[in-house]
Amino acid sequence: NDILEVSLTEVVQESVLAVIVLVHLLLARKYAHLRYSNILIGGFFLAMLIRELDGLFDILSHGSWVWFALLATAGSLLLPLRQTLSQLAEYTRTPYYGMMISGLLAILVFSRLFGMHGLWYAVLEENYARVVKNTVEEGSESFGYMLCLTATLGYACYFRGLARQALSSQR
Repeated sequence: NDILEVSLTEVVQESVLAVIVLVHLLLARKYAHLRYSNILIGGFFLAMLIRELDGLFDILSHGSWVWFALLATAGSLLLPLRQTLSQLAEYTRTPYYGMMISGLLAILVFSRLFGMHGLWYAVLEENYARVVKNTVEEGSESFGYMLCLTATLGYACYFRGLARQALSSQR
């Protein structure tokens, strides 16, 4: 009835986050004109991945994931902020920005709202079943992760296409 730290749902979510981080870091390496925004986005999703892996970090010390997430955040913020902001502005003009924001809303807002014990207890009263809350919460979180992954892969293809266009116009 409970979705544990080691479940198919959690492993898929963590794998999706790892792919998102990897793609953005590869994009940062390949496209210098958007390097800082991709590092920032990759760092953001790395912090989310570290949070999802909190059970693993609890082996070291309970709550130690916070320090690793802060380290990932600091590492992605140490680059020149002005360049990062202009590159992020360019990212918002891509066709995949809306999908990324929608995925983040599903992960950071809706899944948290649907995961509130008090909400479910107020609606269902004595018929409250934790399995229903967990299913809805993890389902909306997984949906958000899939939207973010789709946006990341679409974004990578979009810039690959732009690079090919630029290369062919130089010929």
